[in-house]
Amino acid sequence: MAEKELLAVSFGTSFAEARKTDIGGIEQALARAYPDYLVARAFSSPRVIQHVRRKDGEQVDSVSQALERALAAGIRQLVLQPTYLMHGIEYELMTKTLRKYEDRFASVAVAEPLLGDAGEDPNHYSEDMLEVAQAVLEDTEEMGGLCRDKRSGSNSACTGRDRIALVLMGHGTEHKAHLVYRQFQKLFQDEGRRDVFVATVDGNDPETDVRKVIADVKRGEFTHAILRPLMVVAGDHANNDMAGDREDSWKNLFAAAGGFEQIDCRMGGLGRLRKIQQIYVEHAGAAM
Repeated sequence: MAEKELLAVSFGTSFAEARKTDIGGIEQALARAYPDYLVARAFSSPRVIQHVRRKDGEQVDSVSQALERALAAGIRQLVLQPTYLMHGIEYELMTKTLRKYEDRFASVAVAEPLLGDAGEDPNHYSEDMLEVAQAVLEDTEEMGGLCRDKRSGSNSACTGRDRIALVLMGHGTEHKAHLVYRQFQKLFQDEGRRDVFVATVDGNDPETDVRKVIADVKRGEFTHAILRPLMVVAGDHANNDMAGDREDSWKNLFAAAGGFEQIDCRMGGLGRLRKIQQIYVEHAGAAM
């Protein structure tokens, strides 16, 4: 009987393909890296859990259900690996739930979310953020994305219909952790990537409002926009808020702004990228 468990805690998604590639990709990477641990899944969104059960007939534990099940199964050493992007609301709710159970296990450890502890300085960004940014840029370029000057590696030499901007869709939050999106924008600026912009669906930060970002992209005279999620899972926000057909989807807001010869939506979540999966593997190892 296994006595060690690695519990991957995700918000969850109603999109079956994203559960397989984005969340499942992380879980599989953890299982390969730590074969002596039983890797289990929990979702923290009751709405998603209910939707998945009703629509797909798939039962996923809540965090409390997963902890109860682990205790019943005789698990003694427990490691929680949240697949969240940041130390935000969901992370705090997860740790609050865990506090009711942690003294019932022999040992409990909580690993860092994807970006680790980003701090409260808008000019600071962590090593994890640098690695995530590089993984996103490399993946976009491999898919035939950004125009690059062979000499400088920048997008600055692209002109006319070759001027391509990458616009990253973050979820956004009312939590103070929303600061990570400003940190990402500062990171790209410091790296000389004036062709990369960060906006969010939620949150009340005027700097990450999509309409403000559209104006910034137009001001930069970019004629081709690539939209892709800066989210671990490409679920409802990516499929509807970014690439959907409704009038206020990001795709249609960019089109309505005029001046863009091409607008592409790249749907993959961060969780399917091997370099992103490796960051989670390293965080879990550090917690162990």
